[in-house]
Amino acid sequence: MRTITANINYLYNSGFALELSNHFLVFDYFIDSTNLLTPASIATHPHPLVLVSHGHHDHYNPAILEWQQYNSSLRYIFSSDIAAEGSSIHSMSSHDTLDLGDVYVRAYGSTDLGVSFLVRAEGLNIFHAGDLNWWHWREESTENEIENAERAFLREIEPLRGERIDIAFFPVDPRLGQDYDAGARKFIELIKPGLLIPMHFGDNFAATKAFAATASSLQTSICAITHRGQSIVYTKRED
Repeated sequence: MRTITANINYLYNSGFALELSNHFLVFDYFIDSTNLLTPASIATHPHPLVLVSHGHHDHYNPAILEWQQYNSSLRYIFSSDIAAEGSSIHSMSSHDTLDLGDVYVRAYGSTDLGVSFLVRAEGLNIFHAGDLNWWHWREESTENEIENAERAFLREIEPLRGERIDIAFFPVDPRLGQDYDAGARKFIELIKPGLLIPMHFGDNFAATKAFAATASSLQTSICAITHRGQSIVYTKRED
């Protein structure tokens, strides 16, 4: 039996850093108040890969382009809406695939700007939704607007049906009011990831606790985020 371990660190908003045995993945870096991503740490990580789902300021900080000076093996994967060029930068649009040899990436769609990512590395399938969500405000939207938003969301996640996802990062946004977790619940119902970690909630950590508590009956494990810099250990065992 083989054991695969991922050390997951919450940065802020939709930003996460994952440490695997031989890879270091960073998603949607915006702010890091944890001092996890220092020049010294970036220099020592093997095979760092930085992914950005789209160019909104709370998902993309151009400062990440400076990191390459600390580690020449660092690679970037950007959504095609981001205007950045370089030999280490790979640009992806929805449904593009990228095989880096040690890492495989497929870009899926979004219901906002950019893409979502499915990353396969070291035996793990990791999904980062970016701004893919069922975006609606039940207290303000019309029924027609809500239905249209749901159809758009279901259309984008349909290609994910049947994919085995070990870890999913998905929006649970309290700004949406009473339906703050509707997209995440529908995603769990249809895709059934092993672990779902909430994101895109700003500083409202209570929303992730409420979601974890109310979604405890679902088959997917839910991790509540309680503070910046929180570390989560994910373990998977394979025969």
